[in-house]
Amino acid sequence: MQPVDDRTGYVSAAFRSENVAFTGSAEELKRIDAQGPRGAFALAGLAVAVVLAIWVAFYVFVFLPRGPIG
Repeated sequence: MQPVDDRTGYVSAAFRSENVAFTGSAEELKRIDAQGPRGAFALAGLAVAVVLAIWVAFYVFVFLPRGPIG
């Protein structure tokens, strides 16, 4: 007895153009490109704000209570 192969006609999602690349019109691509990388800038700004907040908290709660050295 031969095993049944259920993969006949199967197409991987990686081979479908709608899953790999944007298939819109040239006008849509220009509109998206004109908006710029706002999300990347927002994420970078948030990361910088968090790092600065941690630094200020460390300075206020660790260095200031110790007072001047010497």
